[in-house]
Amino acid sequence: MLSLLNFLQNLINDYKIAGIVIGAFLSSSILPLPSEAVIVSAGLIGIPPLLIGIFGGIGSTFGSLVGYEIGRGGKIFIEKYGKYFFVNANGLKLFEKWFEKWGNFSVLIGRIIPFVPYKVFSVGCGLCSMKIKNYFLLTLLGSIPRCFLLSSFGFLISLSKNVYLSIFSLAIFFLVPLIVEKISSPGRIFV
Repeated sequence: MLSLLNFLQNLINDYKIAGIVIGAFLSSSILPLPSEAVIVSAGLIGIPPLLIGIFGGIGSTFGSLVGYEIGRGGKIFIEKYGKYFFVNANGLKLFEKWFEKWGNFSVLIGRIIPFVPYKVFSVGCGLCSMKIKNYFLLTLLGSIPRCFLLSSFGFLISLSKNVYLSIFSLAIFFLVPLIVEKISSPGRIFV
């Protein structure tokens, strides 16, 4: 996992805006890497949070469409192949309860709150046959502020020039999502 994070940090460092879009796309779609770690590291590199918010939100939104399409494949597909996309039945049950209570608004809430697993929401929305236009718009509207806030945190740490604080914060934004997912789905980690 650390090599994936290294790869994405180099991608962002070398290609700036395009790297943010690609990194956010990959972490929101197929890579077993928390999007929080990618976005915070973009801020740590010193890229302005507004740019990361906009372009990270765009990359995350398009990346989440992969999960949405997987969800449209149905429960049988998820049960058979979900483990390859880091999604399991427990996470989807939690999402279905959340979706029943909040409806489309749950997508917006789930995107804004850090440490809520993107992939489960994406697959769940596909399973619940949410209209793709609504899904796309609410995902974009929730992803931009999330990316902005996370990157602001990384950016502020980069201004401190404290290497230990940078390493500690990146570790937190790498490990907390994994811990949250472990708690929400005993016996299995999904991102």
